[in-house]
Amino acid sequence: MRLIFKKGFQKKLIEDIKESSRLTWNELGTFANIPSGYLKSDLRYEKRALSLDYYHNLSKLSSQDYSQFIIKKLDDNWGRSKGGKISKPSPNPIITLVDKPSIKLAELVGIMLGDGNIWVNKKKNGYYYTRISGHSINDKKYLLGYVKPLIYDLFKIKMETYYSKESKCMHLTKANKNLAYNLNRFGICFGNKLKNNIEIPGWVFSSKDFLKACIRGLIDTDGSVCSITGRDYTYIWFKSAIPNLRISFSKAMSLLGYKTSGWSKIGTPQVYIGQKNLIRKYYKEIGFNNPKHLDRLKLPL
Repeated sequence: MRLIFKKGFQKKLIEDIKESSRLTWNELGTFANIPSGYLKSDLRYEKRALSLDYYHNLSKLSSQDYSQFIIKKLDDNWGRSKGGKISKPSPNPIITLVDKPSIKLAELVGIMLGDGNIWVNKKKNGYYYTRISGHSINDKKYLLGYVKPLIYDLFKIKMETYYSKESKCMHLTKANKNLAYNLNRFGICFGNKLKNNIEIPGWVFSSKDFLKACIRGLIDTDGSVCSITGRDYTYIWFKSAIPNLRISFSKAMSLLGYKTSGWSKIGTPQVYIGQKNLIRKYYKEIGFNNPKHLDRLKLPL
């Protein structure tokens, strides 16, 4: 069931709860079981009607009764007229391709946080673009053999492949409004990730299985497997120039029971898993889907 509020009161409900609870958007989304991007954008700005379940979840944090501002309750098939005819759709509506979080979606979020980006060029007739990049040799099997099928499995959208003429770089690309907005709904921002100071979305922290999948996506893209001088086994590394992503990565690893090194202060900050038991634990519990990491991995005895 969908709830229709007096104009402006759905926005007021969400913003009042956000302010009084002092939670971040990610934390509030996790508490209410709502994807943070969907809550912050679509629901907050009344682009979508609030479902009854979402309203009940949010109301637990509200000291005010907002039910007095509900003017209509609609069934899930409210888009149909009383005569059974389908109402005329708005031009180019956004279609929900994924309804709820999943392990596969959490892994794709990690991949996007690592080597992906989405943006909108509204000046160019609303151009919505999603891209995931990698090395044209080292990451080719991973991008074509795993990431591309993963996206199709989730969204039923076939990514296109582009190879750079200037560098050894390849991209999975798609100009698709629905894909861009569905990824945004689950916490992937539009635009520059560094400027937006992105982080692991709050909904990912609601499940250790989600966390493991997201971390796998991050390390498969922005991580590496290599040894250091004096060691006959490989460490697992992760690097990021984005402050909030580093903070949320460290939080996730701690919740999963992994002790990492401190973030390096030279070049792009990075951490590593160096303890033998934790490297084996990572391989067993999280693992890799990028073949280049498996090829380089040498487990400690």
